Amino acid sequence: MKTSEAGIALIKRFEGCGLAAYRDCVGVWTIGYGITNADKSITGRTIRKGMKISRETADAWLRKSLRQKYEPKVAKYDSIYHWNQNQFDALVSFAYNIGSIDQLTANGKRTIKQIANAMLLYDHAGGRRVKGLTERRRAEQRLFLTPVDTDHIGDATKMITRKRTVANAAGANLRELPSGEAAVAATVKQGAELAVVEDFAATNTVGSDTRYVCVNYAGKWLRCAEKLLE
Repeated sequence: MKTSEAGIALIKRFEGCGLAAYRDCVGVWTIGYGITNADKSITGRTIRKGMKISRETADAWLRKSLRQKYEPKVAKYDSIYHWNQNQFDALVSFAYNIGSIDQLTANGKRTIKQIANAMLLYDHAGGRRVKGLTERRRAEQRLFLTPVDTDHIGDATKMITRKRTVANAAGANLRELPSGEAAVAATVKQGAELAVVEDFAATNTVGSDTRYVCVNYAGKWLRCAEKLLE
């Protein structure tokens, strides 16, 4: 999964773009969209007084930094949470500002709700609350909690994705098509949490306890899941 343009816009909104090097609120030399000397592997240069760059360079450094440093910090927890796009974007923004989401997620032990609540705690810099950080955390939390509208996923259109847990004791077969005869693309165990498109337009029922819904598993949208919901 990659940061969407909307996610990048959120980061740009709060980072601002400085085309001349400046010291941030805690005295760190910064340029572009919050790029510092901790990003030397991205810039290949030392940020110092008098340094200037173009807006195109600032954009390129931001995207390279997201791709190489921050998206992987969020993606490593996808096997636990199966992030939707809004959650992923919000957490990449958070990681870009804070450094990681390890503490925020308690290394994958917190629930989605607990993660959302904890976001607002990270609004201090230099030992004091910073208004701009408070506003950023609130914006990230709003995005994180916003359901994803999914357009044209299989036969589903403008449906809402929600988290659902595999209830069937035998687990869930994830199939490429809404049919019991379709090939099984993956199988997940009971208790696994998946992102699903509810009221999937092509929902079929086979027997009394089988339902097919469009699901997101391991970053790939599959057409349906057998016995996902009971």
